[in-house]
Amino acid sequence: MHHVTMDGAGAIQFIRTWTTLARGLDAASVHPSPPVHDRTVLRARSPPHATFEHPVYSPSNLNGLPRPFVTRVYAVSPKLLAGIKSSCAPGVSTYCALTAHLWRAMCVARGLAPDAESRLRVPANIRQRLRPQLPANYFGNAIVRDLVTVRVGDVLSQPLGFVAERIKRAVARVDDAFVRSVIDYLEVESEKGSQAARGQFMPETDLWVVSWLGMPIHDADFGWGCPKFVAPAQMFGSGTAYVTQAPDKDDGVSVLFALEPEYLQCFEKAFYGE
Repeated sequence: MHHVTMDGAGAIQFIRTWTTLARGLDAASVHPSPPVHDRTVLRARSPPHATFEHPVYSPSNLNGLPRPFVTRVYAVSPKLLAGIKSSCAPGVSTYCALTAHLWRAMCVARGLAPDAESRLRVPANIRQRLRPQLPANYFGNAIVRDLVTVRVGDVLSQPLGFVAERIKRAVARVDDAFVRSVIDYLEVESEKGSQAARGQFMPETDLWVVSWLGMPIHDADFGWGCPKFVAPAQMFGSGTAYVTQAPDKDDGVSVLFALEPEYLQCFEKAFYGE
């Protein structure tokens, strides 16, 4: 899978169509309309004009070295999730609360200096954020990123709700104007020959959390039943996480997290409050 071709929502759209055909059914039963491949809906303005700063795409923030890592799946029971959310403001989303908790556990496990800055990369699906909205069956890369920067000391010492609120603000500010600014910024950087957003490796202080919540990832039935486990085949590197729904919604959610093996034991203790 190449992200220029499709994002997670597009991949699930493709897989659901594929599995529907594999069962001998009409693809229209899942997607009544064919996929929309019109990339002009996400082209830059003329002339391009970025109205926001977008440091998340700067190569200077993706200057980490490749580090050995392992990926583990951490089950988050409804009871644990409720406990995490209770430490935040009422109505907090699962993504914001769980990402704040994960961020804190990562800072503990890696033993980061309290005065160091830690950055969280927040990817946002823009399909319903643009005006007008993208077609529901748009097939392409409709993801932009934002950045949340917090001192490690604040991640560790401030109430969990403080961190969750910072994440919420970053997610909320991704509106039509912000998205258009991202597109224009990347257009300008491309014309300059910049390597914006080309880097893969984050420094050890940073975290990247992708939400697959709400995506029908367990509907991929080829004819022998729904999958018991769905995950990305490749992680982008240490510090990358995916938040997914468990196959049975009564079982809560799961976090797939890539981390250096020497930090695993400490991370698990911090994550589960042991």
